[in-house]
Amino acid sequence: MQPAEREESVPDGPRLFPSISTVGLSTFRPLWAVAGLAAVVLAGCGQPIAQTQAEFTVAPARLPVSGGELSFFWQAEGITEVTISSDPQLPGFPLTTRDRSFSVRVRGNPTTTARTYRFTLELGGVRKTQTLTVEPQASVSCPSSSRSAVRAALAAPEQFSPTGLGRFDRPYASGRLLVFSKSNSRLQKLGAVRLEGGWGLMRVPQGQEAAKARALVEQGLADYAQPEYLYEAAEAAVPPANRQYPAQNELFAQMRLEQAWKSLSAGCPRPVVAVADTGFFTDRPDLAPNLTPQPSWLDVVGSSLEAPQPRQGVAAPHGGNSHGTAVASVIAATTNDGSMLAGVSYNLAQVLPIKIFDAQGRTGTLQIAQALEYAAGQTQIGGQTFTNPTPAQVVNLSLAGQAYDPYLESVLARVTAQGLVVVASSGNGDSDSVSYPASSPYVIAVGATDDQGRRAVWGSGFGSNYGPELDFVAPGTAVPSYGGQEADVVGNAYGTSVSAAFVSATVALHLYQNQRQYGTFYAGGAGSQVLQAVRECLRSAAQFSTPSLELGYGLIDASKVVDPANAACN
Repeated sequence: MQPAEREESVPDGPRLFPSISTVGLSTFRPLWAVAGLAAVVLAGCGQPIAQTQAEFTVAPARLPVSGGELSFFWQAEGITEVTISSDPQLPGFPLTTRDRSFSVRVRGNPTTTARTYRFTLELGGVRKTQTLTVEPQASVSCPSSSRSAVRAALAAPEQFSPTGLGRFDRPYASGRLLVFSKSNSRLQKLGAVRLEGGWGLMRVPQGQEAAKARALVEQGLADYAQPEYLYEAAEAAVPPANRQYPAQNELFAQMRLEQAWKSLSAGCPRPVVAVADTGFFTDRPDLAPNLTPQPSWLDVVGSSLEAPQPRQGVAAPHGGNSHGTAVASVIAATTNDGSMLAGVSYNLAQVLPIKIFDAQGRTGTLQIAQALEYAAGQTQIGGQTFTNPTPAQVVNLSLAGQAYDPYLESVLARVTAQGLVVVASSGNGDSDSVSYPASSPYVIAVGATDDQGRRAVWGSGFGSNYGPELDFVAPGTAVPSYGGQEADVVGNAYGTSVSAAFVSATVALHLYQNQRQYGTFYAGGAGSQVLQAVRECLRSAAQFSTPSLELGYGLIDASKVVDPANAACN
C-alpha cells in the first residue's frame, strides 16, 4: 500500500467570522451610508410612557464583489442594549450588543447574481431594517470557439475480452469476485449479479477467492476472473482577495494561473468536475457556492465496503478530516471573496461530490466504476438506479491502486466514449511505475512537483511516481488546502492528489472557454473526441515537446490553454 497523504496545519491568521471590533461613531460615516430613524416607546417602572428617536446606520450600502468591512452604528436615548439579526444569516448573527458601533467583515460574492443582506435592529419592541448589497461577478457573452469543424473522432473503445486470472497478490476486498464471460447464460448459471459488458459479481467464501477464481476458469465457467481490487487516496480580480493567496501564489505561478484568469470572464454555464473521494464537508461557506446542487451528490458505499448503503443527496466524510474536501478546495474554493484560499478554477467550475470510501478508508473496483458511471449520467448499485441530474465533464480520481484492473478499464473506455475526461494521480510511492488507473490510456496521469518544479520526493519511499505513462506534473508540495469542517483552518497537502486537482481544474477552464466546440458540454455528441482534443490542447501548452520519464510533458501553462491564439486549444 502506498503511504497516505500528509497534511500539516499552518497559521491561518485572524478569523473571518465573527470579526467584531469597536469603531468610533465619528470615525466612519460616509455619505453613502444607509440610515434610518425609529420611534421607540420607553416605559420605566412607575414612570410615564415617553417617546424617543433611535438611529440605525449600516455603511456602506454596497460592497464590491470581493466583500469588505461593514460598519454598524446605533443611537437611542435610554437604550443600553440592542439585537441585530441578518437575513440570510451571517456567522456571528443574531448579535446582542451594548457597543454603539462595531464592524464585521462580509465575504465576497462569487456568483453572477447580486447578493442582498437584510439587517434588522430590535430595541424596545421596535424593529428597523436596512439592506446591504454585495455586487456580483460581471456577466459576459459566453466564449466560443472559432473552429469550424471538430477534431476527428478517436477509435471506438476496444471490446474487452480478457481471459485467465487477475492478480491475487494485490490488496482486494474479501468474499467477492468479478467474472467475465462471453456467454450471458454462463453468468446466470453462476448466479452472478449482472454488470455491464459481459461482467458479473459473485459472492464466494472469504479466503477462497483465488481458488474459486481458478476453478471457474479451469472448468470453463468463466473466461476471466479477478478480485475486486482496493484503492487508496493518493494524498494529500487578479490577484484575488483571498487571505492566504500570497502563500498559494508561488505554486499557482508554476502554471501561470493568474495570466489564465485574466483571459476569462464569469457568467457562462460552468463545467462540472466530479471528485470521487473520501467525502466532503459540503456546508463550508468557502466551498459550498461552487458545489453542484445537493440532489446530485452521491455516497456510493456508506460506512462499510462489505455492506454498501448508497444514498443520493449526501456525501459526508467519516471522521474529522476529509481528503475529498482538500482536493475539492484546490479545484473550487470560493475565490476573490475574502475567504482564506483561492481555487484554481476561479469560480468558473463546479465540483460534484461523490463519496466512494467507507469508514475504514477503503474503496474498491466497483465503487470507482459506479462513481464514473454516475458522473457520466447513471449507475446501478445493489439493484438501485441512481440518475445524476448534473452530469460531469471531468472526473478527478486522487487515488491509486497496485494492479491493472480489466473491469475498471472497461468502464473507463465506456465513459470516455461518452465524453468524460478522467484525471488521476500517478501515486506517491516514489516508484518508476505509474499507479493504476492513472496508467490507463483512457486517463490523464498527473505527477507532483516540488517548489522548484522538479519531481517531488518528500521522504524515503514517499515521492511522485513516474514512468512512460506519465502525462503531466503539477504542484504537489505544501499546497494550502481545506481539510476539516472548521472554517478558515488551512493545512499543507503533500502528494499527487492535489497535483491531479490542479490539472482537473485546468481542463475545466479549457472546457469553460470552448463550450461551443464541445457542443455546450457534449449535447452535440462530441463523445470520444473530447479526450483527444483535451490531450492535444494540454500538450501544446506544456513545458516540454517531448516527454521525459520523471515529468512527462511537464508543467502546463494554463494561460496557453485559454489563449484564443493557441490553435490547438480552440
